[in-house]
Parts: sequence; C-alpha cells; structure tokens
Amino acid sequence: MKIFNSILVLIALSVISQLVAQENCMYEYDPSQTSLEWTAFKFTEKTGVKGKFDSIKVVGKQKDKSKFGAVKAVQFQIDSSSVNSGVPDRDGKIKKFFFGSVKGNQKISGSFSDIAEGETGSATLNLRFGNAKTKVPVSFVWKGEVVEVTGTVDVVGLGLLSGLSKLNTECNDLHKGSDGLSKLWPTVDVKVVSTVKKVCK
Repeated sequence: MKIFNSILVLIALSVISQLVAQENCMYEYDPSQTSLEWTAFKFTEKTGVKGKFDSIKVVGKQKDKSKFGAVKAVQFQIDSSSVNSGVPDRDGKIKKFFFGSVKGNQKISGSFSDIAEGETGSATLNLRFGNAKTKVPVSFVWKGEVVEVTGTVDVVGLGLLSGLSKLNTECNDLHKGSDGLSKLWPTVDVKVVSTVKKVCK
C-alpha cells in the first residue's frame, strides 16, 4: 500500500512539474485599466483643481517576462484635447489658450526609464510636447499587478510658459484668491494608475 501511494505521489509531482514547465507567462500593459489624473493649482494659497485625460494611447512593445520590463517597454501618447476637468467651458480654454499656445501635434508623448525593480521606488518620466522635452522624477508603488505612479510636472519644461500666461490672463478674475491677486501655478501634480496583467499559455 505504501509503495502504491508513493507511486501516486511521484506521478502527481511529475504531472505538476510538466505543467509548470509548459507554462509560458508574459506581463502585458492593460490600457483599459489605466487612468491619468492631474491636479493644477490656482490662487496664492495654492488651491487644487483636479482633472484627467480621457485619451491615452500606448505605442510600441508592451510585453515582457517581468512586470517591471513591461512598464519599461511602454511608450504612450496623450491627446491634450481630451483634457477633462469636469467643466466644459474651462476645458475649452485650457485647450485653446494653454495647449493651443504650442503649434503642431497636440500629443504629449512619454516613456519611463531608470525604473528600480522593487515594490516601491523611483523612476524617470520622460515627456515631450512639441519640440520641448523634460524629465520628471516620479515615485511608484506596486500593489500586486497594479502600479501607481506620482510626480510633479513643471509645465515650463514642456514649453508651456506662454500658454500658462495666456490662460491666466483669460481667466484672470477666476484665479484671484483671498489676497486679490491672480495666480496660476506652473506645477501640476500627476497620478497614473495602471494594471500590468499576467498572461500565461
């Protein structure tokens, strides 16, 4: 009986090892589970105005044997005209006076580099808009296959100083705080939440 049980155990172990050996898993970026939120700031007291972009397109390779590699491979494009603050009139002004101050392609392109392979850490977000390029230090936290990336973008580095001025002029009274001064800050906080799904064959 003991010999029979031992044989069954060996057979089971053999089947399991064969299944594991045959399993070929890749990590893949999931665009349907990605969001990009931003917080701009107005008034001298720096009051936040939140919004998001509705259109994010990923280009190039986006699969790898590790979730870190999958993120490293991601290159994305954000359609600036998809900006969504929840107020249509404000969105129209952002498109026309802020992003519209830069001629040509209205896509913000980006990628990640210098990613530390750990559940928490830092990376570099490389952004381009028009002819301007900037590098943004970001922090990330992995929760299983979900990653949250946060950082602060200086829009001047993206060639949007003129756009910032034009938007603030257009919305002068709306940007006046308790001190009566009109101010629109050049820094924007961003948060990206995305899922890297594991696909096994």
